[in-house]
Amino acid sequence: MVAIKLLVSCLALAAQGVHSCALESRQTSADFLTIGDDGPADPETLGFAINHLSLIVRNLTASQHFYSKVLGMRHIFTAQLSPSYSVTYMGHAQGGRNGTGYQTGQEMLRDKNNAAGLLELQYLSDSQDEGMTATTVRPNTFSHIGLIVPDLEKAQARMEKFGAKITKRIGQSAENITSVENALGFGPSATTNQTERKLLVKGQQLVGFAQLLTVEDPDGNMIEVQQHVPPPGVA
Repeated sequence: MVAIKLLVSCLALAAQGVHSCALESRQTSADFLTIGDDGPADPETLGFAINHLSLIVRNLTASQHFYSKVLGMRHIFTAQLSPSYSVTYMGHAQGGRNGTGYQTGQEMLRDKNNAAGLLELQYLSDSQDEGMTATTVRPNTFSHIGLIVPDLEKAQARMEKFGAKITKRIGQSAENITSVENALGFGPSATTNQTERKLLVKGQQLVGFAQLLTVEDPDGNMIEVQQHVPPPGVA
């Protein structure tokens, strides 16, 4: 937890133009970080927002169970578009960040196009495609899903309780964890240069990757779990 707070402090200092800070018990230059300096977005894009991510799944029941029972997402609806093809939407209540209030599926459907972080599961029960592989098996254009939690250590314990596949624990380096390296785009099939791969893992350390948790869903998609950090001045 201390290392996570140090990471956030480092990024905050970098935003203020301070170019060094203590991270993971050593001095680390923040020169690697380029802070965005874009001007205002085109006014015509006012109101644009990422609403959902869509995954093709092999087993709808297993995927729904994982995202619902393990990660706390709610089933909003399933549209059975043919006898063998369905589209399912899931999401966290209260517009994308689970709160204390309960929302029915009908209420979440009502708010669907005003929410963020929704998940769409596309399922073809009689699919003949045997070549579909997750990014943890072979790098592709999809890397991972990012999940924010209020307590990272409790989240790791929850993953253990439900038997989720944990691929990298809190405090563990990604080095030699092929599935994680694949998901990050520098696995063995992307580069056979071991020296380069070690340097890339060290580069991930600069942004505190060792302090994150990674798990896989039933299809092998990587979920990167990070600690929620309140904005400055908010308890």
